[in-house]
Amino acid sequence: MHAQRPDVYSLVIWPSMIFAYLLVALRLGNFDEWVAGLFYDAQQNGFPLRHAFWTQSVLHDGARKVFTGFAVALAVVVLASWLPTQLREWRRLLVYLLVSIIVSIGAVNLGKRVTNVDCPWDLSIFGGDRVEYGLLGDKPEMAPVGHCYPGGHSSGGFSLFALYFVGLAVGMRRPRQMLLPPLLLGSILAIDQWMRGAHFPSHDLTTAYICWMVSLLCYKLLLNGESTRPTRVEVACPPERS
Repeated sequence: MHAQRPDVYSLVIWPSMIFAYLLVALRLGNFDEWVAGLFYDAQQNGFPLRHAFWTQSVLHDGARKVFTGFAVALAVVVLASWLPTQLREWRRLLVYLLVSIIVSIGAVNLGKRVTNVDCPWDLSIFGGDRVEYGLLGDKPEMAPVGHCYPGGHSSGGFSLFALYFVGLAVGMRRPRQMLLPPLLLGSILAIDQWMRGAHFPSHDLTTAYICWMVSLLCYKLLLNGESTRPTRVEVACPPERS
C-alpha cells in the first residue's frame, strides 16, 4: 500500500502560512540583522568570510559549477530519453524534473531583478554605503539598484524540491524522504551566503517558498498531479528460426 496523497492544505495552505509567519518574524523581529551581525566584524568594517576559500571558492563558486554540471547532465539524459532505450519509460518524469529546476531558478532570478533589495554587505550598518529600505520600503529612484532578494545561490539546492513530487508521481511510500536533499543542500548554500554577507535569512526563506510552489505548479501541469509510474518498454524480439 502507498501512503495517502497530500491534499491542498499540506501542499499549499500550510507552506504558505509557515512562510508568511517566518517572513514577518524575520523582518519585524530584526532576526535578519541579528544573523548578519554574527558574521560582521566592526573592526574590519565588513564580513571576514566574504572572500574566504571555503565560503567563496568552494561553497559558492565550486557549488555553482557542480550544479551547472548536474543540470547539463540531466538535460543530456532528457534528450537521450527520446532514443529507443530504457530511459523512455522515465521521460515524463525526467522532463518534469528538468523543467521544474529551470523554472524555479529562473523565477528566483527574475525576482532579484524586480525587487530592488540590497545585500547586507551593501548596507551602511554592515560596512557598506547604502541605506536599508527593507522589502517594502519606498526606495528613491536615484538610489543604487539592488539585486539581492530573493537569494539566488540557494535556489540550486531548493529547486530540488521537485524530487519530492517525483516521489509522489512514482508512488513512493515515504515521499517526504525526498525533501531531505533540497532542504540540506539549500540550507548549506543559504548559510554560506549569510556568512559572506550576501543575503539575509528572509531572502533564502523566500527562495525556498518560490521553489516549492514552482515545483508544485509544474507537477500539476506536467504530471497532472497523478501517479506516473514508469512502464517498462517492451522490445520486440525477432522470431526464432525453424
